[in-house]
Amino acid sequence: MQFIIFSIIIYITFILFIQTYKEIKKNQNKELIKNMEKYAKKEKIKQQKSKVYRQKQIKRESGKKKRTCMYHI
Repeated sequence: MQFIIFSIIIYITFILFIQTYKEIKKNQNKELIKNMEKYAKKEKIKQQKSKVYRQKQIKRESGKKKRTCMYHI
């Protein structure tokens, strides 16, 4: 009789443990998804700012002079 009661108690605690573990995983997954969405928004904003404010400079080669020094090769 005691063995049956003990096994039922262990079974119930095992079920409760599994349920709490699943809830913790769900909360972690939701938090990860939120963080990924925030990161994606920040990256999108960062890319838009770089297009507007920081344009790439054009390299001009016509005004440069090539150095021809035979002593320092």
